[in-house]
Amino acid sequence: MRIGLLGMGTIGSGVYEIVARRADMEIARVLDLRRIPGLGDKLTARFEDILEDESIDTVVELMGGLEPAHEFVVRALRAGKNVVTANKLMLSHHYAEVAQAACESGAGVRVSASVGGGIPYLHNLLRARRVDNILWVGGILNGTTNLILDTMQSSGAGFDEVLREAQRLGYAEADPSSDIDGIDVRSKITIAMNIAFGGVADTREVPTEGIRRLTGEDVRQFARMGRVCRFLARAERMEDGAVCACVEPVLLEKGAIEAAVCKNDNIASFEGEYVGVQHFFGQGAGKFPTAYAVVEDLRDLAAHPGKSHLRAGEPPLKLDARRLKKRYYLRTAAPVEVEAEALCAVGAGTAYITAALNTADMHALAARLRNIDGATFFAALR
Repeated sequence: MRIGLLGMGTIGSGVYEIVARRADMEIARVLDLRRIPGLGDKLTARFEDILEDESIDTVVELMGGLEPAHEFVVRALRAGKNVVTANKLMLSHHYAEVAQAACESGAGVRVSASVGGGIPYLHNLLRARRVDNILWVGGILNGTTNLILDTMQSSGAGFDEVLREAQRLGYAEADPSSDIDGIDVRSKITIAMNIAFGGVADTREVPTEGIRRLTGEDVRQFARMGRVCRFLARAERMEDGAVCACVEPVLLEKGAIEAAVCKNDNIASFEGEYVGVQHFFGQGAGKFPTAYAVVEDLRDLAAHPGKSHLRAGEPPLKLDARRLKKRYYLRTAAPVEVEAEALCAVGAGTAYITAALNTADMHALAARLRNIDGATFFAALR
């Protein structure tokens, strides 16, 4: 197997190191705009040098972002080259097109590392899908936000302080928006539900609430309530085929399995009608855990050329965030326009427990309240 590697960042360098120790595959070219010592003639700034090289049969895309990653992946597949990618943002927006390009050319596309990094989650979800009816998918799918939440609740430090320390240690990006605003998790739950439910969801339709507005005062209130806050994604299929999906902070009983997931670990889960609930725990990101999953996909492609994770021609998934109701913790200084029990003053606002609301209504309520109090925060109760 001769490989064209797109992107020599953290994950790309991990893949390069693992492949260099193997005799059954070779990194033939590396696309990167930087000057990288030690790569010599392998380094190129032109994608065409990889696309037009007939000896390269597989492309590994680890650039991240939407473009030019999307363009390069589709062009590689249409040229008959297999593709392995960890790019959840690109896949969540262009899932159907990538699947169709692979189908039309007979090339294989594999995406194990896009959800859960080194955790064997998608691998097992794909296996379960063959014989089982998947009822729901979800879990803690972002290590950065789990580290922030766990540290705030164990140390008593505030959000800004913990975020700065996570950035200093390299766990959070200089611009942490994708993590703390839930975009990263939204992309992952979109891919997981597409695979689990055999359809294609519009990722933009998934209600998403991040943790940016969480305060130390909120955390202390959670402790008084005997609750643990975790950042969860979930997509559940209803009996009529509609899917209720969301990404939001959730207050858990201390005995919940997700409450025990600490630091930057992840837990990715699903429930099958036959197999029941399955949990997969471990490092959901990082250089070698994610690179390991990429190389696993490469090895599978070598054994089964052209075999894809994505299926072409699947129907749109109907997302309906009004199908399930739950109570919410709500902290705001704005007048609350729904039935809710006032708990106590928290910071400059008041903490409430709302009556049962559906997800769409709660997210819409928070948007209205933020017109008065931009710091309004909420979390589901489970």
